[in-house]
Amino acid sequence: MKRLSVFGLVALLSLIILSSNAFATKIAFVNLKKVMQESNLGKQAKEELKALIEAKKMVIKRKENKIKSIIKKLKNKKLSKAEKGKLQKQYQKLMADLQQYQAQASEEIRQKEIEETNKILSKAVNIIKNYAKQHGIDGVFETSQGNVIYWNDSMDITSTVIKLLNNSKPSKK
Repeated sequence: MKRLSVFGLVALLSLIILSSNAFATKIAFVNLKKVMQESNLGKQAKEELKALIEAKKMVIKRKENKIKSIIKKLKNKKLSKAEKGKLQKQYQKLMADLQQYQAQASEEIRQKEIEETNKILSKAVNIIKNYAKQHGIDGVFETSQGNVIYWNDSMDITSTVIKLLNNSKPSKK
């Protein structure tokens, strides 16, 4: 009886060990920050954002120059009170306009950055999911946030994701 229970215990432990190997997980790692920076879509979005920022800066510079022109005129001591009052009102209006434009431009740039980031990340996540399914990967961990302490470089699929993203069909805007 004792032999049978020992044999049963050994058999049970063997089954547990063998079944745990059958459920071994395959994991991979990806650096989404690197995907954003090095993919063609990420580079394109960065250039578009840079162009938008430059366009906004040019408009702001023109508005600032108009304000400087009024300030210069206000320093003229030969101005009548009526002319000075008119210029001060113009100055206040232009300053308010500049501040409003800066706030709107800042918000527009922020929204564009969020929109582009979400578009790229959405596409990258779909590629990662498909890649993981095709290669029998059970889990993919993101590394750019510093939450993963160590991973084997052979398990890093970042370069593969960038290549797949670069080779994917461009989505319509």
